[in-house]
Amino acid sequence: MLQEIIEKMYIDPDLLEELSDEQKAILFYKMRQEQVRRWKQEEDKREAEVKRKPTKPSKPGTKNVCFMHGKDGKEWVWVMGDHRNDRTIQQILDDEAQRNADKQADIELERQRRNEEQEFQRKMEEEQRRLEREKAEREAELKRKEEEAALYASLKEAREAAKRLEEEKMRSEEEVTLRVNDLRLNGVNDCQQIIQKKFAVERRKSMERVETNKKRRSSELYMKWKHMRDSIDKQALETSKEVEPIWKEQEKRAKDAEVQMRQLARDAREEVRNSFRHVARNLTAVSAFASGKDKPPLPPKYVSFF
Repeated sequence: MLQEIIEKMYIDPDLLEELSDEQKAILFYKMRQEQVRRWKQEEDKREAEVKRKPTKPSKPGTKNVCFMHGKDGKEWVWVMGDHRNDRTIQQILDDEAQRNADKQADIELERQRRNEEQEFQRKMEEEQRRLEREKAEREAELKRKEEEAALYASLKEAREAAKRLEEEKMRSEEEVTLRVNDLRLNGVNDCQQIIQKKFAVERRKSMERVETNKKRRSSELYMKWKHMRDSIDKQALETSKEVEPIWKEQEKRAKDAEVQMRQLARDAREEVRNSFRHVARNLTAVSAFASGKDKPPLPPKYVSFF
């Protein structure tokens, strides 16, 4: 009967009601053992099927992770702080903060340098236009004076000098042309030299200013991070002081609850052992009764006097 119930994992409710509490406990224990056995059997079967099944080749482009293995054949693990050359976590955080500060300072100063170069280029173009405008004004003034001189010259002098002017005309035109070209060339060269000189000076000053600002900005960012880090540590310390008593109380309660659970489990195991021993004695008595060797005494007869 018991074997049939365990195989079907089912018992009739009426039959279950007739069993005692100890017999129910034994029955449920046996059924649970059968469930665990079947589960393990299915797991072993599934693992065997997985091992027999051939693995599919990985598709090209499939991402996978391969961990490095140590001498023992297991995955290699590095525990920070075990080696004598390992830096402390504070040193690592300080170096990282310094690198971030330098990087941020480089970004800010590179932006500032580009703005300064654009501004200087604009000023250089304005200066070049101003020099060209002054040169044109000087040439216009020279031409105006020549026209006034020719206008106010006396007619007599003009007739007397007509021939001389005619002779000198070509020579003067050549001289003027050469002079204008020289002025133009010298003006352009002077303009370029002035601009290049100013550009070199401004460039050198800008580089010096950028380098100085970089160190200053990097130091400011690092000190700002340091101050923020100290504030966070201080706040965390104050919070830990407030939370520590609560945490200790919770830990004490958890330990007490764990001790109680262990004691309850110990008592339950002892009770189950006693129940099993009692059931075993009952089964022995039942088997002896079934064999017919030792028959139990007959109950006393009931005599009615009425």
